[in-house]
Amino acid sequence: MRLAVGVLMVLSLTLTSPLTLGFPLRSEIQRMTTSTSLSRVYVDPSNITDPTIAPSENFTIEVKISNVTELYGFDIQLSWNTSMLNYTSHLVKIPVETYPDGVLHQPILQVKNEVNASTGTYIIVYSSLQAPSFNGSGIVFEMTFTALGYGECALDISNSDLSNRKGQPIEHTVEDGYFNNAYYDVAVCSIVPSALNAYIGDTVNITVVVLNNGTTRHETFNVSVFYDDVLIDLKTVLALPPSEEETITFYWNTSDTSPGNYTLSANASILTSEYETSNNRLDDGVITLTVEPNHDIAITSMIPLKTVVFEGYCFSLNVTLENQGNFPETFNVTLYANNNPLNSTQITLDAGYSRTLVFSWETVDAIEYEDYVLNATADEVNGENDTSDNSLSFAGLIIVHPGDIDGDHDVDIFDIVQVALAYGSKKGDQTYNANFDIDCNGNIDIFDIVGIASFYGYRAP
Repeated sequence: MRLAVGVLMVLSLTLTSPLTLGFPLRSEIQRMTTSTSLSRVYVDPSNITDPTIAPSENFTIEVKISNVTELYGFDIQLSWNTSMLNYTSHLVKIPVETYPDGVLHQPILQVKNEVNASTGTYIIVYSSLQAPSFNGSGIVFEMTFTALGYGECALDISNSDLSNRKGQPIEHTVEDGYFNNAYYDVAVCSIVPSALNAYIGDTVNITVVVLNNGTTRHETFNVSVFYDDVLIDLKTVLALPPSEEETITFYWNTSDTSPGNYTLSANASILTSEYETSNNRLDDGVITLTVEPNHDIAITSMIPLKTVVFEGYCFSLNVTLENQGNFPETFNVTLYANNNPLNSTQITLDAGYSRTLVFSWETVDAIEYEDYVLNATADEVNGENDTSDNSLSFAGLIIVHPGDIDGDHDVDIFDIVQVALAYGSKKGDQTYNANFDIDCNGNIDIFDIVGIASFYGYRAP
């Protein structure tokens, strides 16, 4: 589309070159971009970065001249990207007698006021005629555009010539405009753990969904996952297209974590020029970590006080138990002799603690000169998985006739001599032997020798 605006004066002129009006040639003008002059031609606002300008919505710019002295005419050209912007309308603010915020005094001559919407150019050429020069600042024109999509483009002042009434160039700076309605935004949409309750040592899978909520760029950014403020891991999302989601799985090894409640969060790093950052982080859900229940009772040792026991005498056995789990346990412990129950007791053990029980057996009903296998068994507790250590056996106990210390089926001088050699020893001494301590008082004394001698001469049938 090509629009042309007629001459503002009754007199219509057709000019093909600014030179006709005394404008200097382009080669004669020093168009300064770093001049110390205060005069300038610029787009206002110079930077329109506004993601809320959606396609089909309008916005307006102004092209202005500021701090100019003795302005008598100008030739300005504005260009834009027609794939991004569509020309809608414009308003020329000349002369100041009609538009107080405009430029140039009347009478004026319109040389060119031409929009080419198809190529994205606008050329405006005006001059005063027998009028005072313009001094100060003012708006040359306003122009309204319609956004065709999302993106960015320059509003380029591709030509700018200012002239005084002598046809001499006025040095000035030029400031182009910039339009950007692109929406740059990434968001964390969801964070979902594989379990809300887990045991210390478990690996919890955490699934995070992120979205490129922007309109133009493929985005590369980092995603971090935390429990409370402790980093679990960081991963990079590469070139995620606009409006696309990506699912990322993180793996949290909880081995070094204490029991407790932890808030999971995911954070997407902030993009360059990101418009909305409040959705870059998501705190969602509390996961509870506990110690995995471990119920485990074990019999760790079984120590008989004697290996040779007189029939009808008392026999004692030390049984040590340990709670190897992490919960207090109450359970029964039973002592067996050749699979026959002898004694049972109930105990309670806190987690990690052990206790030694002393079992006694009155061997009145025992059979002389029979080998016995003793077995201590702890009942299985609720939830116990490892029961292989709930039972422990001791083989090597023999029941003999009273006085038969060496178990050779008689009571003779050899039995008495063995005890006599240990006479005077006490428990802990090198010569002490519990088998010789008939009365189990911890000493080998006269009572032990008499206890054997009283059966002297016995021979088993």
